[in-house]
Amino acid sequence: MPRGKNYIHLSELERGWDSVSISKSQKSISTIYKILDPKFPTVFLCHPYLAESRQFFLKRGHAQFYLDLGVNVVLFDCNGFGKSAFVNFKYEEDLDIVVKHFKVLLPESHFIGHGISFGASQVINYTSQSNPLFHHIIIENCLDSNLSYYKKRNPKLHMMMRILMVLIPGVNKNHNYIKSAHQISGVASALLIYNEDDDLTTISMGKQIQDKLRMVNRFIICKGKHLEAFEKNKDLYTHWINTLIFNSVHLSKNP
Repeated sequence: MPRGKNYIHLSELERGWDSVSISKSQKSISTIYKILDPKFPTVFLCHPYLAESRQFFLKRGHAQFYLDLGVNVVLFDCNGFGKSAFVNFKYEEDLDIVVKHFKVLLPESHFIGHGISFGASQVINYTSQSNPLFHHIIIENCLDSNLSYYKKRNPKLHMMMRILMVLIPGVNKNHNYIKSAHQISGVASALLIYNEDDDLTTISMGKQIQDKLRMVNRFIICKGKHLEAFEKNKDLYTHWINTLIFNSVHLSKNP
């Protein structure tokens, strides 16, 4: 991926974290994690489409935010990003590999999937498949379709993809996230987070995804632009994640 190849690893950000490369078939997914208690809930943070990949959550403070809530944290690089070599475009498969690995290590933990932008679309695709292992999901700044991204950021790629979809049926399979959202099952609840001034992943897109969900869910609108929800709305962010997700599994802020 173009942004993936521009990765610069900042080792100081990952001091104190355990690391593992989780391999299956041709893939090896580079992962770091902190386990506070095997019985506490565990969040899997799925990164946006940025060169910094999993380190986004270390730089912006999301990882520490969850640790302060008393939650185990798992961060990983999708294949083609960070320290995970590119194999294919089946990113939901990367998530599945990581989650199954930790299910063996943490069989009593409730699992939460939190994806932002590109990462949110992978959470949707993963949970739209059979037997997902997430109890709760957080969908933040997710597109309605990857075509909307291409149209906004790269018109030539958008045109090429539209032509390919005619010539090769299935070439863009699983990238309509509204359709995939309707197929999600086995998840207890969802929290959707969107931003007032986000012109890439709009509130309208989020509402269309919400309308297709078949589980208990809540939609919150934050101040700021794309990827700025946590930075500019810490109190709101903390309140709804703690209330809607962690209270359902009886997690205290001070375990």
